[in-house]
Amino acid sequence: MTVREIDAPADLEALAALTPVDWRESFTLAVTGSRSAEQWARHMLEGASWKARAQMVTTWTLLGIPLAPPWSRSQVLGWRIRHNTPGAIVLEVRAAAGVTARLVLHISGTDLTQVMLVRYDHPPGRLIWSRLAPAHHRFLRALLEVGQRRARS
Repeated sequence: MTVREIDAPADLEALAALTPVDWRESFTLAVTGSRSAEQWARHMLEGASWKARAQMVTTWTLLGIPLAPPWSRSQVLGWRIRHNTPGAIVLEVRAAAGVTARLVLHISGTDLTQVMLVRYDHPPGRLIWSRLAPAHHRFLRALLEVGQRRARS
């Protein structure tokens, strides 16, 4: 069982409804259990280690992302829920640094697919994201791998 990088599925990009898309990444992984997409999102983000959650929230704060209040049921670790069904959830943040990001988690049988889409809203957004993207890619893959292992145990 491993996390595999894939091309972002067109139907999940359409579900995210972000245009234009300037940057994308997508992974798929085998999962067990009968969690909904929202439950998987919460497991992967809110269930991450304290250190990983602190790193995420710190980075988002530095990018000028106004996170939703943690007590709000319309958010997952501060990301606002735009769409939510048992099979798919779309989360969104907008950064003052000039990017909008949408995260899609889709569950189908024993496969969980994660798609991250980014739009550059202002010229500095492209510069900032181009510098952050490689580290983000590694961090997200590791986050999914750890979440997958935690779910199996």
